[in-house]
Amino acid sequence: MNKLGCLALVALALAIVVVRLLFGCFFAVYQTEQVIITQFGKPVGEPITEPGLHFKVPIIQEINRIDKRFLEWDGLPVAIPTRDKTYIHVDTFARWRINDAKTFFVRLRDERSAQSRLEDILGSETRNAVARNDLIEIIRTDKERKPLADENLKNVQTGLGTIGVLPPIGYGREKIG
Repeated sequence: MNKLGCLALVALALAIVVVRLLFGCFFAVYQTEQVIITQFGKPVGEPITEPGLHFKVPIIQEINRIDKRFLEWDGLPVAIPTRDKTYIHVDTFARWRINDAKTFFVRLRDERSAQSRLEDILGSETRNAVARNDLIEIIRTDKERKPLADENLKNVQTGLGTIGVLPPIGYGREKIG
């Protein structure tokens, strides 16, 4: 290989490196996300929340995309005993959003960690709320509710009490928490 060929090869390699560095400087932020720039794993500056084209130092800085939309958490259905020892099947869910991207990134790093943390907290609190209350408190919402009564069953007595008469509640489902 002659000198001119080697020089052309070096120039081509150098051009590829320069183009790669230039393309590595810019990144796009979309409307549905916010970005944390990290340098050697530590957040640098404030989160970028405005959509558009932005700049970063190539190779040294990394971008971490965090969703701005409402996210969902859906727990597994579980059987939980109430205070009066009646098992009920509970299917929990939550909708959540990341408001402080920097704190979120420092504490949890990613959405998977947040989902796991929500599973621990919401699952535990749901079990505690159900276990502290009787079934009637969990099911009923309003103390003043009057049941519909069938005239044919008005005077029928069962081992559980009179049909069509709701047992009294103290506060109802809306106040459980």
